[in-house]
Order: sequence, then structure tokens, then C-alpha cells
Amino acid sequence: AAPRGRSSAECRLSMLMFAHLASAAFIASRSALLPTPATHPSAAATAGTRACVATAPRRGGEAVMAGMPLPAGSLVALATPMTSTGEVDIATLRELLRWHKAEGTDGVVILGTTGEASTLTSAEKEEVMAATREEVGGEMAILVGTGTISTEATIAATKQAKLFGADAALVVTPYYVKPSQAGLVAHFTRIADAVELPIVLYNVPGRTGVDMSVETTVSLSRHPRICGLKDATGDNTRAAPMRASRRAMRVCSRDAPRSRGRLREIRRAVCGDDFRLYSGEDAAAREYVLQGGDGVISVTANVAPAAVAAVMASGRAGDAAAALAADGPLMALHRDLFCEANPIPVKWALHKMGRMGEGIRSPLSPLGVAFQPRVAGALQQAGCIASEEGASAAAGSVGWPSRDLLLQGHLFDQGLINQALDIIEKQNGDFEILAFSVQPNDQNSEFNFRRTSSVSLRVFGVDASALEDITRRLRALVDVLESAEGSLTILPAKAAAPPA
Repeated sequence: AAPRGRSSAECRLSMLMFAHLASAAFIASRSALLPTPATHPSAAATAGTRACVATAPRRGGEAVMAGMPLPAGSLVALATPMTSTGEVDIATLRELLRWHKAEGTDGVVILGTTGEASTLTSAEKEEVMAATREEVGGEMAILVGTGTISTEATIAATKQAKLFGADAALVVTPYYVKPSQAGLVAHFTRIADAVELPIVLYNVPGRTGVDMSVETTVSLSRHPRICGLKDATGDNTRAAPMRASRRAMRVCSRDAPRSRGRLREIRRAVCGDDFRLYSGEDAAAREYVLQGGDGVISVTANVAPAAVAAVMASGRAGDAAAALAADGPLMALHRDLFCEANPIPVKWALHKMGRMGEGIRSPLSPLGVAFQPRVAGALQQAGCIASEEGASAAAGSVGWPSRDLLLQGHLFDQGLINQALDIIEKQNGDFEILAFSVQPNDQNSEFNFRRTSSVSLRVFGVDASALEDITRRLRALVDVLESAEGSLTILPAKAAAPPA
């Protein structure tokens, strides 16, 4: 059986690059530096209100915008259907949208990374926006990805999205150029000032190379048109505080199950009840919502929309057991839809399900043959497709022997963490990241690689011998990378959390 662990270093970084801000105490200690709502560059004219949001009474706790409400729950990061020759398939797009509406998806995000927006022409983008508006406008919230590397180009794209009936724009941090936090504030403020359309910030450091800090997010949340955040850092500690005092965080951390409501109160007091927090990591979304988030912008929802919606509904209700039960069958999808760069696996999966053609645009290419059984097995496990007649379902790592390991040291120095995960995968193993802890960043503008960190892994081997071999190789890696000052400990059962 093929292993189900992610093979993309990019996906791992998306989960782990949050390290330099993961300490709640560190962030809370700097909260006094944030500007007050009255001193925000755009606050004077609006007196702290969201002029483009509060245009109708609040309904069911939803943040009300000029168009559709910005919803809680499951928003699908929609893949753009293409024919085998790479042409945008508008008829199939319409069918997908109708399916999502019937399956209970709460909102749709078009022209994002999953939608291959960077490969589409302006005319094709207009077609996608127009068809989406015609099919679900007024029934599902429509968010359009408009972020680019340029502030002016982003403003132009956001104006176009408004013209085509978008309910909000999803704006990614500028990629490649690595702006400072002050640069990010200026960038997003100019966009929000220039276009009368709600803005959802998008923080995905694994792709862009820049991490928007919690302080920056809170500051921007005070702009009347900046109404939400898609958080693809993998750091669930960001959802709850947004920003809490040290004492409140300590109290909540000691009694997490009973303090989730308190965490929501703390977060609302800082960002406001109408500021949406969406997870951008499917594997982390359930816990993100349980810790105070509002929902997910999901890749997995492309193939399992009703199931993802059910996970989010249970999480929003605070029912951790029901959320886990609904999320369990999706775990393999959360991993394997990123076994190659998004949206390669999810487009193959949708084609496998008969939902769209096999088209994908260069420089991306179809899913590698070696990964296809893995994704097919994940689809079967989630009930998205039936097992092929005469063939056994791909079991992945279910039933494999496992061992919990604690890896400590300077995990980012010399790429220790990525090399460790590579060893597991190259030996046909699998892994789950159970917990992560890191010392706070001691540099204001740079990523400090040499900080003590801890990650708890559940490692799977195809058999007991393979598991022993993986463990031996990991110990050898720790010994070789002396500068990382690493250590590897086999944990007893139910001792997965790293020390605080």
C-alpha cells in the first residue's frame, strides 16, 4: 500500500513556518504596540465602523456585507475545470457550482491558487466570474482571488471583481518580494481604501515567503473594509487569542476544553465579531474552528463538500467528538490532495470522480502515476468513489505499526525537520504531526533558524522491521547534523505533546 504522508516540502513549510510567532506570550507582550482603532489610517472617517459591512442587520451571527454575508463554515477553494486541451470548461464549472450548492457548501472562492488564476487570461477570468455569479450569486457568498505582487495591479483586479459581482476579494500577501510588516499594512490599507469591496487577507508563508504577523493582522482588522483572514500558516494558536493577555492565555491553556468559549470572547474583543477567521489548512481546520476560528477555505471540499461542511458545523457548535468523527474519513484526503503541488492532485481526483475533465495548465502537469493509487485510496476512504471491482481498496497506512517520536533541537537549522520527514517517506513510511512547540522569535524582521523547537510525530512503517529502520535512520540524521543540537526520543503511548 502506498504511504499517505505528504511528499511536498512546500506543504510542510506551510504547516511549520509559523514557528517564529507561535508563542502566545511573545505576541501578547507586544500587543501594546498596536495602534488603537482611532489611530488607524482609515479609521477617522468611519469612527471605527465597517462602512461596507454594516449595511444590513446581522443575521445568525454572520458578518453582513454590501452583498452576500461573509459566511462561517465551509468555503471551497474551487478548482477551475478544463478540457483535455486546457481550455476553460464553463459548462462543467456551472455543474460544479450547482453541486456545491446542493451539498451545503457555504461559500465559493474562485480564481485562487487552486483555480490556477495565474495561468488564466483576463477574458477567461471574466468568464469564470460571470458564470459563477449567474449560477450561485445571491445564494452563496462569492470570493474572488485578486492578490498579485503589485499593489496597483491588485487594486485593478479587485475593482474588476467588484464589477463582476463578487461579494468579497481574497487578497494574498505579495509573493517573492518579501515586504516588511509595515509594507504589508500599507499594501492592504491602500487596496481597502481604493475599492468598496470587503477584503479577506490571505497569509500563506509557505508559498509567498512572507508571514503576516498577528499584530499586523489585528491592526488591519480595524479597517472597515478588511473583514477576514485566510490563515494557511498551520498555526492553530493564532485563532484563539487574536490577542489575549498573558494571564488569559495561561488560564485558557490549562483548561482548553472548557475555555474555548472564553477564547472566542477574547478574540472577538480584539478583532470584532464581524471579522472572519478561516483556516487555509484542511488538516488543521477542525481544531482551528474549535479554538475560535469561523471556518475553512478548503481544497478537500472540492471532492467532499458535504463532509467538510459537516465537520465545520460540528466544530462551530463546539462538539469536538462529532467534528472528529466527521473528519476522520477525510484525513487521508487532507494529506494526499497535497502529495504534489496544489491543484494537481485535486484536479486528478475530480476527474477520477467524473466531475471534470483531465485538463491542467503548464507549468503544472497531471498527477504522477506513482501518486495516483494514494489519491484514489484517499477518495475511497472518504466515500467519494467506490472501490474498483476486483481490486482491494488502497489501505494506506491504516493498520500499520506506529511509534510516537519526539524530535527536539534547532529543527529549522540545516532543514532538520524536512530531512526527517523525507527519510520517513523514502522508506515508504507515513507520519502524522501531533504537536509542535517553539521558542519565540528573537528577531523582528528575520526568521531565526537556531531556536529550540519540538515536534511530536506518529511514524508508521509497513511492518515492525520497517518502523525500526525508520527510527534508526532518524537517529543517524540527528547524530550527523550536530549543529542542530537535536535529540530523538521514543514516547510512551499518550505522551505526544512536547514540553511547554
